[in-house]
Amino acid sequence: MSTPPPRLVPSIARAYWVEAPGKGAIRQETLSVPVPVGYSLLETWLTGISPGTERLVGLGKVPAECQQAMACPAMGGSFKLPVKYGYCLLGQAINGPYAGQLVFTMHPHQDHAIVPNKQLLPLPQDIPPLRATLLPNLETALNAIWDSEYQAPAPVAIVGGGIVGLLIAFLLKTAWDAFPIIIERDPQRRQLIEKLGWGLTVLEVQEAPQGVFSLCFHASGQGAGLQTALDSVGFEGKVIEVSWLAHQPVTLNLGGSFHFQRKQILSSQVSTIAKPKREHTSHQQRLEQTLNYLQSPLLDALIAPAITFESLPLFMQELYHKNPVDFSFAVTYPPFHPRLHKA
Repeated sequence: MSTPPPRLVPSIARAYWVEAPGKGAIRQETLSVPVPVGYSLLETWLTGISPGTERLVGLGKVPAECQQAMACPAMGGSFKLPVKYGYCLLGQAINGPYAGQLVFTMHPHQDHAIVPNKQLLPLPQDIPPLRATLLPNLETALNAIWDSEYQAPAPVAIVGGGIVGLLIAFLLKTAWDAFPIIIERDPQRRQLIEKLGWGLTVLEVQEAPQGVFSLCFHASGQGAGLQTALDSVGFEGKVIEVSWLAHQPVTLNLGGSFHFQRKQILSSQVSTIAKPKREHTSHQQRLEQTLNYLQSPLLDALIAPAITFESLPLFMQELYHKNPVDFSFAVTYPPFHPRLHKA
């Protein structure tokens, strides 16, 4: 019985770069072959797009004081542009301890990558790869709930029905036995949320009750949404700020009920473990817990049709200049693998 020929290791990769504000292109770059000890070569199957963050990066709007904190593994260039940026890659390991397995890593959009083994997370066979692209955003949602210290059955609202807002709603409903109210200004997005079949109550901003919630998550990405969130909570109510607003100025009305009702605004950001969990939970443990929540097929409804890697520059150009109604986007890389199409 003859052994199969050794797999050729590519020396060139293709990666998406933002070249100027609002414009990107696919570039070629050299891979470090042979693969160094302690590293694995990945053949990319999918990358995930984080619409809010990548839009601000692609428009060159990352504030100078945030650039060190916003840098991600394998990022190329700088936030002053050009830059290679992204933090969700799923690929098959060609060598190393996970050879033959599908793994997750934080990496920009690129068709082949060489990544330290310690940055790889093997993915269970029973989680469809497309659903696994939700992993970073679901981890953000989990960390935000940990930051909030939410306890059912306290009334809870979410301002902004984008991907992070809906993942917070999913976790609250399925893991915390809560009944979150979604407050969303866009009528198309409200219709999409109702079609998810999750049994969520969705209100437009004008319908949202004021002063009745114990907790509200702000995930709209708009300064006005933070005011809506603040107005929605009552005495000693807490607002968890999940949106990243970059340079966008925000004006809040703090002269009304804010002080005498002892309201709070707390920022939540995924790079740091939420304070209530920090002493006894590692980043790896948080990722593993997030994987458990990815078992739910309900999450498949959040993923829009995939984009091909070749069409990524045009898609991203459209993303930079408008706010998408769809929730989450994945990029596919040839060859097309059978597991990508399994339910």
